[in-house]
Amino acid sequence: MRLLVLGGTRFLGRAIVDEACTRGYDVTTFSRGRSGRSRPGAETLRGDRTDPGDLWQLGQREWDAVIDTSVLAPAHVTASAQVLAGRARHYTYISTLSVYAGYPAEAATEDSPTLACPPDAVGTVADLGYGQLKAGCERAVSGMFPGRCLIVRPGLIVGPHENVRWTTWWLARLARGGTVLAPAAGTPVRMADVRDLAAWVVDNTRRCLPATVNVPGPEGATFGTLLTEGARLAAAGGHPGAELRWTPDDDLLGAGVGPWTELPMWAPAIPGFAGIWAVPGDRAVRTGMRYRPLSDTVHDTWLWLMHEGAAGGAQAPAGLLEVGLDPDRERAILAALG
Repeated sequence: MRLLVLGGTRFLGRAIVDEACTRGYDVTTFSRGRSGRSRPGAETLRGDRTDPGDLWQLGQREWDAVIDTSVLAPAHVTASAQVLAGRARHYTYISTLSVYAGYPAEAATEDSPTLACPPDAVGTVADLGYGQLKAGCERAVSGMFPGRCLIVRPGLIVGPHENVRWTTWWLARLARGGTVLAPAAGTPVRMADVRDLAAWVVDNTRRCLPATVNVPGPEGATFGTLLTEGARLAAAGGHPGAELRWTPDDDLLGAGVGPWTELPMWAPAIPGFAGIWAVPGDRAVRTGMRYRPLSDTVHDTWLWLMHEGAAGGAQAPAGLLEVGLDPDRERAILAALG
């Protein structure tokens, strides 16, 4: 298969390229080259999708399929999809559950209403909003590849090479040791390992699946599983002991702890998050999605973090969502809780 990956140097794009190259596909990446590195086994094209002159390169070749992992304005996705419409059979666009108008207060199916944003909108995430931008990009792709596109709507994506520090923040915090402020052990969390998602994306791009699919992650995981395993790995690695202070939602909210980002992935039982873990993922499972055990993801992410941390390469690139509780603030909250 001749596969064009728009992006392909960072986290999910990287995992997709590695998966496709491992299968022996003929992979080309197109990016500005400002983040991440070219992947072994893939051809690299350099260019800026916001520059019509650079997009010209894409119109000189043909591919069986395209996978787009970008966070670009809808107008730029429209432009590149228009160039590729006669050059590729299928287009996979990586979107997000955040496109749903009622989410996360309400659960959403693939047929739920999405946020309003036209396919010719310009601007950044800061201008448009992340969910709105992605919704506009979905419309751009669907308009240029009607009946021959796959719209993928993941929830949390975690694993080695994370660029938003969802699990890696927790693992780094556990490695520092001491008393760790944590949601109650039974608090649910739901996530997909980046490698599982990449394998599923490549499978269904090869199949030219024409669909919209939610990939929310498997049900049943909790903070207890996540953090207990992380603490075990930290202790086995010779790091200071970590004592988990499991704390009910009401106590965390009463202390002013910010959900979701200040304690990464924590979604308390309040109306604003009522639907966040209730998104059905059966369509993804029916089309071949398979999730590895959470303990495997934590283990492999820990090994990567320790290696990259020692090499100074585990920092999130500038401009991405900042997550995590300030250490001084954590100590003050723990003291107040007694």
